Amino acid sequence: MMKTTLTPTVANSSVYQHLRMLVEGARWRKNGYRAPSPHHVKQKVLLRNGNPNAVWIETGTYLGQMTKSLSKSAYHVYSIEPEPLLHTRADAYFRYYQNVTIIKGLSERILVDLLPKLSGDINFWLDGHYSAGCTHKGPQDTPILDELSIIMNNIERFKNTCIMIDDVRCFNPEVPEYSSYPSLNEIVEWANDSRLQWHIEHDIFIAKTRV
Repeated sequence: MMKTTLTPTVANSSVYQHLRMLVEGARWRKNGYRAPSPHHVKQKVLLRNGNPNAVWIETGTYLGQMTKSLSKSAYHVYSIEPEPLLHTRADAYFRYYQNVTIIKGLSERILVDLLPKLSGDINFWLDGHYSAGCTHKGPQDTPILDELSIIMNNIERFKNTCIMIDDVRCFNPEVPEYSSYPSLNEIVEWANDSRLQWHIEHDIFIAKTRV
């Protein structure tokens, strides 16, 4: 789960993206196509499952690669990043994107104020887990249960909702490295209790309101 420390400008360059796709694809094949899947594969999963021309809320901007990908088809992207340096760099990079807003803070706090202001179709990309390197380590390694609770408190104000959670392989507290994560069973139970349709693709848990 170690991540690099490239700046958003470098990470979003077309040359870097092409090289990254080739390297990650080769590594993925060598690893027997086991999780985690390469960024470009996850990108396609998000775009295929998300509601079209909808608002996206991303937790964990990191270097902004997914933020940029989502901005190409989203009505608007709100990306939440608590790490000061990553936020500053992303804010500078996306400053002139009309449909991208970079927000500094903990997702479990920002969502409380942000969601009541939104309506219509909405997609969530929940990737605000601590993953070493320069990523932010907050009060908990993953705020996912708080995020899901806040989403459900507001879900009736939205039309169609799609919630996608990255790194589903990590939701196994029996593994020492992920001992502070909730179990996958808890995530499934939340989706069932919320009457959402759910499935898993490429290490991503996907839950949607029933149409």
